[in-house]
Order: sequence, then structure tokens, then C-alpha cells
Amino acid sequence: MGLRITDSLIIIIYSLCICTEFILSCNVTSLEPCPGEYQFCNETTSSCECLEGFYQVGDECQTPSSYMSSHDVTAAVVSIFAIALIVCGLVLVVRKYNLIEYARQKINSQRNNDVMYEDVMIGQDDPPLSP
Repeated sequence: MGLRITDSLIIIIYSLCICTEFILSCNVTSLEPCPGEYQFCNETTSSCECLEGFYQVGDECQTPSSYMSSHDVTAAVVSIFAIALIVCGLVLVVRKYNLIEYARQKINSQRNNDVMYEDVMIGQDDPPLSP
């Protein structure tokens, strides 16, 4: 069930379309060679590029502050969601296996110094073994 030649060609064509999606071609001789703000037309590559100090996001160039703020918000939302998911998972495991009651029993048994089977005497009615 390997890849067929047609599947391979479709994958290659699709990947080429995705890679060139954000490359805007420009014409140096036109009045406005690039559609967005903070862009200039690179004559050697015939593509629109962002001015120094700006970052390309999609088809637009944005300032570093707006570029970083969108990533900061995304990182914060993902972090909060991950922490909430981990906490919920821990609560479900603790409840399912009743780990709090188990820990209490272990602590109480250590405090009382109860040794299990302490009252069982083995071998009192038998004579001692001699070599």
C-alpha cells in the first residue's frame, strides 16, 4: 500500500503551492509595487519584502510590538489551557484511586508504629532446633 506516482505528484504540487503562498511578486516600474504598508520591492528577486524592523505576518508587514503581542497572547492561552488540563487530569486520578485516603492511612500507620503481625507468635510450643 505504498504511495503511487499520482499521489506523490499531488503532494509535491500541493507543497509547492503552500510554500509560495506568501511570496508576493512585484513590478518595480509601477507606482505602488507592493500592496501593503512597510513593504518594498526587491529588484533582484521581484518579490515584496518588509522594511527593516518589521516582520511579515501573512501578506502584511507588522511592527515588532504588534507581532510579539499576538504571539504572547497565543502562548499565554496555550499555557493556561495546558496547565488546566494537567490539573484536571491529576484531580481525576486522585479521585479514581482514592489516593488521599491511602496517604492518610499510610501516615497514621507510621505515626502509631504498629507493626503488622506483631501479636503472632510462631514456634513457642516447639522445642528449639539443635544442630
